[in-house]
Amino acid sequence: MMIPRSNYLTALVVCFSFGILNLSSINPAYAQPQTDAGTLQAKISDIINVANYTYVEVDTGTDKVWAAGPVTTLKKGDTVAFSTAMPMQDFYSESMGRNFKQIYFVSRFMTETEPRTLPDKPPADAQIKKLKTSFANIARVEDGNNIAEIHAEKAKLNGKIIRVRGQVTRFAEDVMGKNWLHIQDNSSFDDLTVTTDNTVAVGDVVVIEGELELDKDFDYGYVFSLIVQSAKVTKE
Repeated sequence: MMIPRSNYLTALVVCFSFGILNLSSINPAYAQPQTDAGTLQAKISDIINVANYTYVEVDTGTDKVWAAGPVTTLKKGDTVAFSTAMPMQDFYSESMGRNFKQIYFVSRFMTETEPRTLPDKPPADAQIKKLKTSFANIARVEDGNNIAEIHAEKAKLNGKIIRVRGQVTRFAEDVMGKNWLHIQDNSSFDDLTVTTDNTVAVGDVVVIEGELELDKDFDYGYVFSLIVQSAKVTKE
């Protein structure tokens, strides 16, 4: 049964912009391409960068497979691994003017140079120092809320127009007709997801104003506990 293209695009929002798909750790042995536990690992045979995405073709030894993910610095001959959880059949790329018989959409490409284990969790004092240093000047906007308050009082703020100042930590343009961004301030380790018609860049300090929605379901089990939709975003 064909899955509607709109549902695939909905899933892409989550995969590209918010990194919900998790890849299994890569086996240090790279002698042979392999497919297991929902991942594929092989050497790159072709690579194309367009707009906000990197298209990669890998050679498994028996077939050549395409995947698309966030812009990543890669080259032919590199070994990468990626999730095979989001295949799409007969996908036409308007930016490339090209049809792909099958392509996998992924949240990230993992390379053999990445660490095999997660680093030790830093002590709380170090975390607080890092937070205060990184977002020291991102304080509450006048007549608005900070991100900590929004998470703590989300039930009360649900359906209301909120104003927040934050620094853009992620940005994805023109996905399902909207631009998507994450912002963070000095009040919390949590961030805030926002959709908008405005264009910003990672690192911009902005004030967003829009309606807070809770438990927003984009199908395929991808649910945002809170999100600000169709916000007005003003750069400072």
